[in-house]
Amino acid sequence: MTVDDAVLHRLIIRHPRRPAVLLAGDPARRLPAFASSDRHTADVDHITRMVRERLGLLTTVLRSLRHSDPLDPVVVRVHELQAYGDEGPLPPDVRWYERDDAGARAEPDDAEVVAEWLATEAAAGPATDGRDWTRPGWYAEVREWLARVLDEAGAGDLQEIVQLRTWAFSCVLLVRTGAGDFYFKAVPESIRRECAVSAYLARHFPGAVAPVVATAPERRWFLTRALPGRSLQDVSDVAAWERTAAAYGRLQRACIERVSDLRELGCPTREVDALPAAIDALVADPDALQSGRPDGLSAAEVGRLRAWVPELRRRCERLAACGVPLTLEHGDLWPSNVLVDGAACAVIDWEDVAIGHPFVSLAPLTVGRGLCQPALASREATGQVERAYLSAFTGLAPTDRLVEALRLAGPLGFTDMAARYRAQRPSVVRLHPWMRDLVPQTLRLALALLDATGAWAAGAHRGF
Repeated sequence: MTVDDAVLHRLIIRHPRRPAVLLAGDPARRLPAFASSDRHTADVDHITRMVRERLGLLTTVLRSLRHSDPLDPVVVRVHELQAYGDEGPLPPDVRWYERDDAGARAEPDDAEVVAEWLATEAAAGPATDGRDWTRPGWYAEVREWLARVLDEAGAGDLQEIVQLRTWAFSCVLLVRTGAGDFYFKAVPESIRRECAVSAYLARHFPGAVAPVVATAPERRWFLTRALPGRSLQDVSDVAAWERTAAAYGRLQRACIERVSDLRELGCPTREVDALPAAIDALVADPDALQSGRPDGLSAAEVGRLRAWVPELRRRCERLAACGVPLTLEHGDLWPSNVLVDGAACAVIDWEDVAIGHPFVSLAPLTVGRGLCQPALASREATGQVERAYLSAFTGLAPTDRLVEALRLAGPLGFTDMAARYRAQRPSVVRLHPWMRDLVPQTLRLALALLDATGAWAAGAHRGF
């Protein structure tokens, strides 16, 4: 392993048709393994690519089973894969073993992994939260569905499917055809609204989101056409950021009259009136704050956070009274979730969508601009982007009140994010340990905005 190979992937690869798994080596028999640089724990395309190059097998990743501490010198991740298609010749030192025999044949540490996997197999029931992509045979069903809907759409031959991501929140496939690229996404039962909302927005606001080609609502599947352009995080032209903010604001303004539709589509309502209780719970939870851990809040930061609690409460009250109605709220509007091309821009990944105060959306876009494009972090550029965004809300309240409301909303947006991250299931965080640091990270961003706007908020701008 090299310095760049920070992650060791150990693989349980299932036979395409019978209950068998691969072991490599002679006489010592090990699970197939390879090392890679660190990547997002949901990314899997590098795993299946490596299996194809080294073993000649086509596979999909069903799920991850284990993830060691991210602070270890080498992080170990264990994945379960499904081989499919015709079985080609394997390398000389690799062969299939019946799964009940594999544990006895494997080296002790791998035997432990196989035993853990077999125990989960024995206890397997319906896929948790409808994550059917963790079950063998799912991929074949998807491929059949894709071939049919793409043919109906006149998209040409299905040429290749690349599994990009799989984790608790989705499975994403890149679908290549003779007529261009598409993206398939499956989501769990708990966020089935993403499928419905994506289709709704594509129908009523073409150009604002990725075009939806087909859906299977009962399976929570949807297929979108790949968009041209670049991620906004890679764009250094402030005009593109202004266009994005204005377009997103117009979408929110137009959805004020569609809140009942959004509610029927399954969007939850996140009222700022409910945020003070979530703030109290955050401040009282040292495990969520990760106090004393390397990436957690320091004692000084916890003290600052507690000192700001009264101001956060006041901001909630004042924002709720600003006169801007609840509407569409993306919930995760980082620059990476916006694609721009010329004068067009589209927002993707609506899994955190809700009905809420529109202005809490803009904080990730604002902070993300400074992180991704430091040259655009100036006060002048911030003012340009904010004015472009607020232009969509002209007439709902006086301009000075809209400006003040946007200032109030920034720290609340990150505090709301922290509260949602705190609510993540422990079973999900166990497999994606970096998620435990999201609460302190977003609260640290909230503190930075509070420090920047606190004097302004405590001064003459008591408006509403």
